[in-house]
Amino acid sequence: MSRISVAAVGLFAAALSLCAEVVTLPAAASIQGGNPFFSDVRVFNTSYASSLDVTATYRCFIATVACPGVPPQMHFTLAPRESKAFDDMVANPSTFGAHDTAGGVEFEFDGPEDQLVVTSRLFSTSPLNSVGMFIPGLHGSKAFATSVLTSIRHDPLADLVAGFRTNVGAFNPGGVSAQATLTIFGSDGSQLGSPVARAVPPHSGMQVSGIFEAAGLSSLVTENATIVVRSNVPLFTYAAVLDNRTADPIFVVGAPDNSGPATPTPGGPSPTRTAVGQPSPTKTRTPMGGMPTPTRTPTRTPTQPGPSATPTPTQAGPTATRTPTQPGPTATNTPTSLAPTATPTSTRTQTATRTPTSTPLPNQVNIGPGIAFSPSTITITAGQTVNWVWMSGPHSTTSGSCPGGVCAPDGIWDSGVHTPPTPAFSHTFPSAGTFTYYCKIHLASMQGTVVVNP
Repeated sequence: MSRISVAAVGLFAAALSLCAEVVTLPAAASIQGGNPFFSDVRVFNTSYASSLDVTATYRCFIATVACPGVPPQMHFTLAPRESKAFDDMVANPSTFGAHDTAGGVEFEFDGPEDQLVVTSRLFSTSPLNSVGMFIPGLHGSKAFATSVLTSIRHDPLADLVAGFRTNVGAFNPGGVSAQATLTIFGSDGSQLGSPVARAVPPHSGMQVSGIFEAAGLSSLVTENATIVVRSNVPLFTYAAVLDNRTADPIFVVGAPDNSGPATPTPGGPSPTRTAVGQPSPTKTRTPMGGMPTPTRTPTRTPTQPGPSATPTPTQAGPTATRTPTQPGPTATNTPTSLAPTATPTSTRTQTATRTPTSTPLPNQVNIGPGIAFSPSTITITAGQTVNWVWMSGPHSTTSGSCPGGVCAPDGIWDSGVHTPPTPAFSHTFPSAGTFTYYCKIHLASMQGTVVVNP
């Protein structure tokens, strides 16, 4: 083959790659432990005449041990009107084989944008029957530089009768790292708490499990908040809103929002206001985020003679009266990782028994409530024992470190993943040193240290 022919073939292949479409499943998991989660995925070819070649790439960003070094891929073809089922897609050896991890999946294909439909059921098999929610595959037009998440709810985690809690995540479909700022607002449009800043690597994601706790709002009660996510590049955003009384979760997909005033990103550059509709660095042909919004120039109408009217300030919206959560059945509150955490079925009794006992153990470290060890650092003397007590879950205490946010165990101790009322886990430290540990579910977001003096 001549050099010209080789070059032509290369250019043709590059052109096909640039024309490829991508559907992104922003949340998928196969997590074992106290509350196991799995993703059953379905794909469908809408064409009546054309087959569809698809390449699926798994983008891991949460792992109880470690994400695969190279993102695993699988290739398949869908005949016209064919549907394929991939149960436990993340861990299945015939698909990705990435057990005990969570992330997103990118489905790249060579047909029109609407030819591939991807749906998923993210579910748990514990405590009883199955608890889960529907997660859709998203086209590039659903990624926005500024998005809003609605129907957000929260109740204090420390309540004996736990109510709602919310996790928020984002997936970056582009080739440029994102700096995202998440800000909570009340129903009247007023800002609540502090903005939460997170970096989102290219073709990867992140999740904030317990967004209200991260924003310093752990005691807030709200039934109708919103969360605005601003980024320098378009992102797929989502919220998992969990009702711990019924174990019923909903999955909220980020909707396009007006850019509004910029919110500084703590510890990083301010987000660049990207007009909705700017080209995305992804391979999709669809502009990310829709068309730019034209600026309306108001026209002044001459005032007719008559009595002067006193303008009434326009309210940002009706002021919602926050109604305290009514007492209800007892439920154990459960933080989550990527997925909503299945919560043990509510009991009928109105009297709750607090676990663990109010009498503290020697050198006690509380695991929770929320995503924290308390105290995060404890100092003891060689020969003494540390007792970890579960206040919420699922969590673990696992010795090891998380350099660069990637956690790895060192084998000194591992409690396994548990929820209350699990008995305390104890470990004795015979010699001096500094020992770090983390939770296998929440990884670098939940770390602690034991300092042992001679």
